[in-house]
Amino acid sequence: MSQMTVCKVVELNQVWMAKDEAQIFFGYRLHKSLFQKLLKEFKNHPDYKEGYRLPTYNMPIIEAELFDRFLKWREENKFKRNKSEVIEKWQ
Repeated sequence: MSQMTVCKVVELNQVWMAKDEAQIFFGYRLHKSLFQKLLKEFKNHPDYKEGYRLPTYNMPIIEAELFDRFLKWREENKFKRNKSEVIEKWQ
């Protein structure tokens, strides 16, 4: 007698990803220096720095959703003269 098991597949979004994977995921594959600049700003920003972890030497991981929010925030504030004023506004 054979048994049939029915299950439901649940799709999960990847929460954390390696820096190299994030660079490809966010479309910066051909713009490594720009991605490095954005990542540095991301990890130093008081509201977003929790989304950057360095669990082992030279292998940072990034919280994808938080980095996406950072990019949206940066786009909204790209014409502000002094970004430090924008950061103070959020605190």
